[in-house]
Amino acid sequence: MGSAKQLLPVEGRPLLEVILSAVCAARFDDVVAVLGADADEIRDRVDIGCARVVVNHDHAAGLSSSLKAGLQALSPDVTRVMIVLGDQPAITPAVLDELLDLHETSGQPAAALRFGDLLHPPVVLDRELWPELMKLEGDVGCRAIIRARPDLVATIPAQTDAGHPIDIDTPDDYQHFVGR
Repeated sequence: MGSAKQLLPVEGRPLLEVILSAVCAARFDDVVAVLGADADEIRDRVDIGCARVVVNHDHAAGLSSSLKAGLQALSPDVTRVMIVLGDQPAITPAVLDELLDLHETSGQPAAALRFGDLLHPPVVLDRELWPELMKLEGDVGCRAIIRARPDLVATIPAQTDAGHPIDIDTPDDYQHFVGR
């Protein structure tokens, strides 16, 4: 992106602030925001709301290192986690709560959004799946687990105009999102 994408302006606020606002409005007992590169600048410019910040000093090792840092920051009595990406500005508290409800009622160890045949974060994962997350290496996240084992995942269809997840990974993605 050429700069910290977490700071890109979305509706007059930094991208990460928009996402954390949605997360903090959902029914979570604890919210952990894992920051890597540019952590100090992001902390200075983003209202993190109810979240507590964990800095992943190994961020150059890829997404898997951020997942591990977030899991390690949780209390031992936490039984499930929801992984929410910091580049999905269309996520709402209602969708997050719906995923929590689905996970509780489905009996499955995971719950995720479904875009056609594609499973995508946010993802709820029972603690029994965390050892698989802790084995991941490089720029790989929980998608690797849910896509490899879809039989373990309860899903809800995602409702987007684009028909696929809105992720801001490139300057074109950002321009498309803000120009919609």
